[in-house]
This record gives sequence, C-alpha cells and structure tokens, in this order.
Amino acid sequence: MTRFMNAVIKIIAIFMIIVILNNIYTSQGLFSNYSFSNNYRLDLENYIVGVKIYGNITNLGKEPIYLNETDLFVFDYPLNLSDQRVIGAKAYVDSNISSYHITGTEDTASLIIETPLANSTLKPNDTISVGVEYNVSINRKDRVLAIVDFNTYNTSFLIEKAGTWRDIPQELLINNTESTKLWNYTNPLIQLLLKYFNQTIDKNKPLSLVLNIMSWFDKNIIYSTRIPPRHPWEVLVEGAGDCDDQSNLLITVLRAFKIPSYLEIGFVYISKNYYYKGTEANGYFIYVFKGGGGHGWVVAYIPPWGWLRIDLTASLGKGLDHIRNAAFYILPTVVIERVRKGDYAVQSAKSTQEIEEKHLLTYVVLEMIDYQFVNNSS
Repeated sequence: MTRFMNAVIKIIAIFMIIVILNNIYTSQGLFSNYSFSNNYRLDLENYIVGVKIYGNITNLGKEPIYLNETDLFVFDYPLNLSDQRVIGAKAYVDSNISSYHITGTEDTASLIIETPLANSTLKPNDTISVGVEYNVSINRKDRVLAIVDFNTYNTSFLIEKAGTWRDIPQELLINNTESTKLWNYTNPLIQLLLKYFNQTIDKNKPLSLVLNIMSWFDKNIIYSTRIPPRHPWEVLVEGAGDCDDQSNLLITVLRAFKIPSYLEIGFVYISKNYYYKGTEANGYFIYVFKGGGGHGWVVAYIPPWGWLRIDLTASLGKGLDHIRNAAFYILPTVVIERVRKGDYAVQSAKSTQEIEEKHLLTYVVLEMIDYQFVNNSS
C-alpha cells in the first residue's frame, strides 16, 4: 500500500500551479515586488512562510483498510538548508493534536504522526482526517545574492566570467550525472536530441551549453499539464510538458553532458487570493490549492556560481530569465525535496491508480499562509 496523503500531495505538488502564474504576476505586480531593483532592501533578510497540508480520506470500497499497512500518517517535511529553516511544526488526526517525529536525509525528510489509530482499520464508509502545519524561515538575502551577477542582460559579461568544464568538482559527478530510470539519456530519442545539440550549439563552457539548451526549450517545448508526470522522452515526442516534465528533460540532457543536476520540489506562495481546485482518478481524488501551490525546477552546477536554480516554466521571459526570475529566487518558496534518483513518475501513476481502484475518496488541501518579513536587526 502506498502513501495516501503524502503520495497524492506529491502527485499535485509539482505540476498544476504554474499554468496561471503569468496572469497573477501581471495583474498583481509580484515581479516588481521581488525584482532586482536599486530599492531592494537587503536588511529584510528573512521571511516566514506558513504551509498547511490537510484533508480526509473516505473508504468507499467494500473492504477495510489496515492503516498500519499504509503511509497515511507520513508527510513530506521541509528541508533544513543554509537558506531555509523549519521553525515550527504541528500535526493532527481527526482535529486532535498528535505527537510526531522527524526522519530523513539531507535530500528528503518526513514527518511521521504518532497515533494509536495507526493500528486500526478504516472500515467501509469511514473517514479519517489528518494534517500538518509548518512555519518556515527563508533567508531572502542569501538567495538573491547567489545570483546577483545575473542581474544583467549582458550575456557576454556572464560568459566571460563563467568557469570552464575543468572547474566542475569531480566529486559532484557522482550521484548527479549518471543515467537513471527517470533521466535515461541512453534512450534512443534522447540520443537523437543529444546528437543534434552536439552538432549545433556552443559547448565551450558549461554556461554556454546551458544557455543554448534553454533557448531550444523556449522555441520547441510548450507548457502543458498532465497527471501522472511525463517521462523525458514523452516531453520530447509531445513537445510539451509542465514544470517537472520540462525540468526532467533538461536534467537528462545536462547529465548526459556531465553537468551535475537534479530536481528540486517545493511550495510557492503566490498571493492570499490564489485558489485552484482540481480532480483526478475519476473524481476520487480532489485537491485544492490556497495561496500558492507546488512547483518543480532544476538545480544545476554552473561554475563559478555553483548550484543555480533553473526554472523553465514559472519565470517570465526567456534565456537568462529562467535563472534570474526563477520562483525560488523571487517568490517565497519552501523546498521540500531534492530528487537525485528513482522514478517518481511511475510511482505517481501507481498512486493515482490505487486511489481509483480502492475507491478512496481523497480530499487534500495545500494552503500557503501569507508570509511576513522579519527584519535582520530584530
């Protein structure tokens, strides 16, 4: 039995929200609030973002579900990073506060709710409600300063400053450049794309290669959502993909050229008025986004700047804008996972199928709470 609440959150966490971000940015001027202007106040180093994930599952099937065989009480936990720290967490079951413990690695962490109900069953027509709440402090200054050089439209300046292939640490090639089930650059269709890039684009420096590949994405791949996620070869065939679909194709290509890269998943705050509702699995899976939603983007090592975020779908503009205007840098963004291996696209498909086959009416809400600035001097 797969995770219910956690798995379905991961299904929706990285695909839907960016489809209407452009309208929100334009109408509410969010880019002007977070752009690299001379009026940018670096004294406002931190903001605190609230995240709530809650909902309920009703067993509409004919057989009881043994909860100790599921991961119903397991939730993704935001990563503690140099520019992000969890400063408060709460868990509850059927509206009652519950104890919990945290487990995980530097790339993924989980909050596990401790409840006696884990040893019970969910009988037909019974419902159980679970949820978690997080407060996350984000160092805004550190994120902005990491890409201060990209606050320019002088590409020649950046290319001149960029490091060479020899400047990529060899130890980073391990776990960050190999072919995987998801990022399979030995696939014949991907090989054709790599052959085309080898014959047509500038590969003198890692940044040169990345800029040319991003330009190819701008011209050849359109935004299109799908559950479950597409594999990279499907994005290539369809010429379309959402945030993680496109990110995974880019990661596949970068890894083939030995540029360390992986997928990062997070929650992005947009505005207190943002709302979206959708359904999947023939109506058994209902999800709601409030205030923001999920997103996925590429993290690639480009010398001399190091690990940079590349956002192919949520960044207005083209070329360098995919770095300069990445949601990670300009919007309150909470990182929840770094994916370096595995094939979550297959797992997402299985989770969605299981919800439908077992007749589990699943209602999930992801709510981003209005952030607040915290002055560095306070």
